[in-house]
Amino acid sequence: MPVDPSLARRQRAIRVLACVVAALMLATAVLSAYMRLAQSGLDCQPWPACFAQAAAGTATADAGAGIALARLAHRVVASLVLVLVVLLVLAALAMRPRLRAEGSAALVLLLLTLALALLGATMRGSTHAAVVLGNLLGGFLMLAVATRLGWPAPAGGGALTALARLSLLLLLLGIALGALLSATRSTLACEGFAHCLQQAGAVDWNWRLLDPWSRGVAPESGAARGAWLQLLHRGAALALLPVLAALIGALWRAGRRAGGVALALLFALQWLAGSLLPAAAWPLGQVLAHNLSAALLLALLMRLA
Repeated sequence: MPVDPSLARRQRAIRVLACVVAALMLATAVLSAYMRLAQSGLDCQPWPACFAQAAAGTATADAGAGIALARLAHRVVASLVLVLVVLLVLAALAMRPRLRAEGSAALVLLLLTLALALLGATMRGSTHAAVVLGNLLGGFLMLAVATRLGWPAPAGGGALTALARLSLLLLLLGIALGALLSATRSTLACEGFAHCLQQAGAVDWNWRLLDPWSRGVAPESGAARGAWLQLLHRGAALALLPVLAALIGALWRAGRRAGGVALALLFALQWLAGSLLPAAAWPLGQVLAHNLSAALLLALLMRLA
């Protein structure tokens, strides 16, 4: 059956719009991470004393101009994303024939956009862990959905799809733990795996350590929370490694070697940037590279899942 040229043009336009939304969400993720990390005192001078001041609510205003500029750019980009997502919904569902698959993805993007806008309006300027976690995961999910809509992958099926979905879940777990680690300013709780084990062992495990609404006011609880979060974050990365290696092997055998190489490079960048952070005294640029590689890896895995 011949393809309707007008329908094909519509589908191409939707894919282009979705790719633009994905690019804007990538920019939003970087801007959000910069604002969050700079406000927390990361990369301040003199390090790390100023980071402790930031955790106590007395951070210096050295990065004030940069944060203000990033906040303005973030609002402009977020407003543009909302307009483009509405256009996506209209292009997919307001014309005949309705494109139900594209329309479903566009509606998910619209719901996520409105949820993030509501969160930003009601919790403006909040650095509470639950707010940070909601913003970060919502933005990353928008990036992933927009990437899949704009850049659909060939049908996989079988082991390849199962491995991609498991990798996606493990990566989302690692991202959530990393967001909690950042939001609770626990990056300096311990250094190295052995030290983190020692710090975590000082206090028994408690599920409340993962509660984004719990601030952990007791000093020993705060130290243990940071150590446990670091161990769990690193554990998620270790668990992802063999699954991702199996997925890369499956892509290689299926003749999709470019995808396998891209996954390997992104994971290597994320692992390298993350593992060197404590020794490098948590430079802001390196932390942003760690966040960016996670966002790109999530988008690629969502495309394959």
